Amino acid sequence: MLFIEFDLNTRYKIYAQTKKVLRKYQKGIISGKLTSEQFVHYMMNDFSFKKILSENQISICDFEECYKSYVETLIGIQNESLLNNKGKYTGYYSNKAPCSSIFKLKSELENNGYVLEIPTQYLTEWDIDCIVKYINTGVIDIGNEKIYNYVTKI
Repeated sequence: MLFIEFDLNTRYKIYAQTKKVLRKYQKGIISGKLTSEQFVHYMMNDFSFKKILSENQISICDFEECYKSYVETLIGIQNESLLNNKGKYTGYYSNKAPCSSIFKLKSELENNGYVLEIPTQYLTEWDIDCIVKYINTGVIDIGNEKIYNYVTKI
């Protein structure tokens, strides 16, 4: 079973619950005291996480291994982001989107019958590129599940 095979709503629910707990244990993850295996074990015993899995008829035994690789991906993204923010690095993932990208996004939204649910001032270049890809292909890459709730179909 692969994480990317789940429907987008299920992926978003798992992503949201995982990110909430990842933020809670951020210091332990950065220091290396909390490994991805320990985190996965903790999440598999969490009541609200079990509820999400049972609602979507996902077997915990089958899900655990693919979830571990998903968590490692999220931890990598989080650690890279923290490292970049410490050095006041501004780049593709954290730069505010230029006006041309925002106009392009608005055009794509109108042409494909979508509505943006958050103000454009909070979007980065990376967010806009991911949203445009989602609108055109219906695919969201692993770790980008946050954009699922940024747009809705009219």
